[in-house]
Amino acid sequence: MMYGVNTAVSAAVKKLSQHDYVTHNLANANTPGFKAERLIYVRKPATDTMAEDSYSHDPVVLIDHSPGTLQKSGNPLDVAIQGEGFFVVETKDGERYTRNGSFTLNQNGEMVTQSGDAVMGEGGRITITGRKVEISNAGAVSVDGSEVGKLKIVDFKKKDALVKRGTGLFEASGKAEQTAVDTPEVRSGHLETSNIQAVKEMVEMIDIQRSFEAYLKVMQTISEQDRMSTNRIGKIF
Repeated sequence: MMYGVNTAVSAAVKKLSQHDYVTHNLANANTPGFKAERLIYVRKPATDTMAEDSYSHDPVVLIDHSPGTLQKSGNPLDVAIQGEGFFVVETKDGERYTRNGSFTLNQNGEMVTQSGDAVMGEGGRITITGRKVEISNAGAVSVDGSEVGKLKIVDFKKKDALVKRGTGLFEASGKAEQTAVDTPEVRSGHLETSNIQAVKEMVEMIDIQRSFEAYLKVMQTISEQDRMSTNRIGKIF
């Protein structure tokens, strides 16, 4: 009976892990540029060091890189990429990439993310000292009519090789194959919404909860049968 209980426990734990990802998605439904995550389990075939009938399920996190819709904000420092590409930001751990274009200025007048990471231009950091800020559709940043930099926007041939680092930031491995975006299309005064579909996430959450409850029932049934069997054996002897 223990094998059946262990199997049900393992399946229930997997469902709890999936539930955490769905909850995380829903919590970020209003986070600009956020990309949905899915936890799946891939069946690993038996190897020479494993028994013929043994296998494992390895967790794999899939990121949905489909774009969100563009929403007008009216803030000239809010920028959204229309089409492919990522903004480049400089963090304490190195360059990271994001679709969240909710930018601001730090005390030095440098364009930064809301968490303070520097937004990179093609020539380095972008410093704004002036009153009227304009960002063209090509990503050129102008202050009081003079261009002070151009947003650095890159893309990747293999987005599945990008690793999420915090909310909205990605780290690229060599396998991602970074490419330049020669003619980017950006929209100043707009933000890309998350690609979370709240109704879809809620349906997924309900399905996970029902599956989890079913596994709990299986465990209870097996435990009850085991108890009854033990009592019967005790009566016989």
